[in-house]
Amino acid sequence: MVARSAVPFDPDVVRPWWLGSGRRGALLLHGFAGTPPELRRLGEHLAEAGWRCHGPVLAGHGTTPEALDRTRWQDWADSARLALDALASECDTVVVAGQSMGGALALHLAAHDGRISAVAVLAAPIWLSDRRLRLIGLLKHLRRWHVPDATDVDLFWPEAVEELHSYGRRGTRSLHELTRLLATVRSELPMIRPPVLVLQGARDRSVDPRNAGDITRRLGCSAAVDTHVYPRSGHALSVDVDRDDINARVLAWFDRFAPAA
Repeated sequence: MVARSAVPFDPDVVRPWWLGSGRRGALLLHGFAGTPPELRRLGEHLAEAGWRCHGPVLAGHGTTPEALDRTRWQDWADSARLALDALASECDTVVVAGQSMGGALALHLAAHDGRISAVAVLAAPIWLSDRRLRLIGLLKHLRRWHVPDATDVDLFWPEAVEELHSYGRRGTRSLHELTRLLATVRSELPMIRPPVLVLQGARDRSVDPRNAGDITRRLGCSAAVDTHVYPRSGHALSVDVDRDDINARVLAWFDRFAPAA
């Protein structure tokens, strides 16, 4: 999904944010080609309930498509890990939520970092259904940019797209890195031990809703798994019609597995 926002971005709009206080920390990771504002509403809801929340900018994001094209998926993961370290330095307990690719990165962190008490993923992919991506390793040498259709908005509330700020074009090299990240996360799901909340919109045209069931089935070793599909919502769950219920559901999940002292 592409937001109707200009590039380069206004740095004041897409900058990282910190909200709330206390000894429980929540890391909120944005999606591929996206920026921290897409999870700001969720952060505000968690902060009001006593959580210290951080929405970082992942490597290559929030500047220009060329900057993203110079990064690899490991750079995105490293920036998420550094943000988790910063949050953990201020908190006794940490949880992670992510939207779209940010959800995949949240799962990646949970597979390797024992500090994470719980995870919530919104429209997280572990595979992409576009058949062209099967050849992306070759296509990236033939065509540099992919430009999504900015008019193809799957949100129940189309006007909510204005809360998203993402690149209007994406490098085919970056798309290849995305597929490599998702392949890695697929293999790591059986390693995840913290409880995972899986949320998905049925109207999603960016991430096939069947991803939610595949994630759930592969999380065999997790302490607990709960999956909920929202029939009316599109890809950007955090800003669409069910956002209030989603915020409440994520808060309840985190409070359940990381209760206040």
